[in-house]
Amino acid sequence: MKQRRIAILGGSGFVGSRLAALLAADDESVVVLTRRLQRAHDLEVLHRIEPREVDAQNPTALAAALADIDVMINLVGVLNEHGGDASFQRAHVTLTEKVLGACREAGVRRYLHMSSLNAGEQKGKSIYLRTKGEAEQRVRENDAELDWTIFRPSVIFGEGDDFFNRFGQLVRVLPVFPLAMPDARLQPVFVDDVVGCMIDAIDDAATHGKAICLCGPDIFTLREIVEYTARTVGVSRKVIGLPDWAARLQARTMEFVPGKPFSIDNYESLKTDSICPDDCPPQATSVDTVVPQYLGRRN
Repeated sequence: MKQRRIAILGGSGFVGSRLAALLAADDESVVVLTRRLQRAHDLEVLHRIEPREVDAQNPTALAAALADIDVMINLVGVLNEHGGDASFQRAHVTLTEKVLGACREAGVRRYLHMSSLNAGEQKGKSIYLRTKGEAEQRVRENDAELDWTIFRPSVIFGEGDDFFNRFGQLVRVLPVFPLAMPDARLQPVFVDDVVGCMIDAIDDAATHGKAICLCGPDIFTLREIVEYTARTVGVSRKVIGLPDWAARLQARTMEFVPGKPFSIDNYESLKTDSICPDDCPPQATSVDTVVPQYLGRRN
């Protein structure tokens, strides 16, 4: 019997590398699609994972790369644009259109799509959320050709994340922490819970045509996240919540800082609480059972 092959776009990132590793551990044959093979170099040592070089923005090349693929997983997303370069539109909408077209051409029917909680939110001005919603709509328009499932996580945490680790770096060096949107609420979800739901969904026909929200068991304000992070790394920090005008100024200023730790679009996204609706059962893993293991203490 021919073994199926599962392709991951965005497979060398935080979520993708974990997904690829767990699929391979389940004896699945995994193809990580990447524009540059060196980005997936760490995955080459894992059994049953094949990095495959392809320009995903080239529809013909992408369809050819999917010729032997049975399941397509699109994890691509960006949190910030750089210099007004339309990265959100290109990564979330245009690329999704090309991936969907390549799936149709190559005959790949099963499609899993990573989106975001609040994707398509109409009340705010976040381009990130708007383009994530547009990408979802493109997926939904392919009901006849694809068996799709959309995943909508809150902020994802785990070893190697850019959330608790980023705050951990900041609280270690800032004696006073000026915080934009301190009352914004989030429901962080563990990366292994997200990946586990995606793996379970691959063969679950009940998830076809569904958007699945993913959140952890605990709801925090952003202030509580920073205070928790400070305690976990063993420092005492005063967190000062910024008024709206100062939060906007901070966001505008940090857009020029290397690495762009905070942007005006991040600020707009935080205006909408990243928590799951009541009819969405939370995932099991709490922040406190995982974060201290990798954030640790430095006294």
